[in-house]
Amino acid sequence: MSHADTQAGTLEVATPRMRLVALDADLMRLQIDDREAFFKALDVVHEAAWPPELNNLEAMPHALAALEADPAETGWQSWAFIMSWSMGVTGRLAGLGGFHGQPGADGSVEIGYAMLPSFREQGLATEAVEGLAGWAFADPRVTRILARTVQSQDASRRVLEKTGFSETGRETPEAREPIVVYTRPRAAA
Repeated sequence: MSHADTQAGTLEVATPRMRLVALDADLMRLQIDDREAFFKALDVVHEAAWPPELNNLEAMPHALAALEADPAETGWQSWAFIMSWSMGVTGRLAGLGGFHGQPGADGSVEIGYAMLPSFREQGLATEAVEGLAGWAFADPRVTRILARTVQSQDASRRVLEKTGFSETGRETPEAREPIVVYTRPRAAA
């Protein structure tokens, strides 16, 4: 895994099979308002199924508002997971993930992720979570990363366990399935 700032100001993390690109306010705005321009800006092919479940259009305005209010939120909000075909060849959007904001006073950040159906069960979510966790732990403010997933999401739970997270709690929201809380401390990075 390597970290890079590619084009003027674009924040990226390279994993063995993907480029993880942090969405700034401009990219987030394109994703909401002009999907074709968003694909072009990321140099990816059109994905009819975009965005993946759990990262839907209802959630995107919240990330955009955070990015517009504070450009330092770039990297602490949404990241696009781009499957690279080969050097110089247009890639494909495989998923989307990121954090729920900058580290809190206790040094914790919360991570989330979702893959398009055609990119599941290939180890790509594991690769993306590992890449994002490495990026987050490079910030000395981050002491732990939290993740929440519904109890029945076995694949998501396996991703977290494979990337050094341990179950640390459960939440039972009203009229919804139980949520399993996972934590990865800096020491596991």
